[in-house]
Amino acid sequence: MLEGILSVLGAVLLLASRLNREFREELGVRNGVAEIRTQERSVARRFYVFRGKLQVARGCHPSPDFAMVYRDVPTALSILREGTEEAALKAISEGSLRFEGDMAFGMWFMELLKRAGAFLKKPGSLISP
Repeated sequence: MLEGILSVLGAVLLLASRLNREFREELGVRNGVAEIRTQERSVARRFYVFRGKLQVARGCHPSPDFAMVYRDVPTALSILREGTEEAALKAISEGSLRFEGDMAFGMWFMELLKRAGAFLKKPGSLISP
């Protein structure tokens, strides 16, 4: 289930990068590799952002610039299903979710994820003139 959620997230990010000019321009601001994974690395998705382009792949990167690490699959599913900042903050305080690497890049990447979530809620906002 988590693998499917991360796959859909990657597809939405790719779609946004192709259809939304503002999103595409934002991708040009930074370069790096972000990763979302479980602590034991059983489920992972990596996101390459270089020169305004986005690529998504399964599996772990040997040294991502930023990693969002969930304790395990049930924890990740619980947090992602709830989909609120409060759930994420609670998980962070409990040690169920942690961040590794370049936090400036990570905050930027998490903003991209928020925008992708907004596209899912309001698909018409995905396409820009």
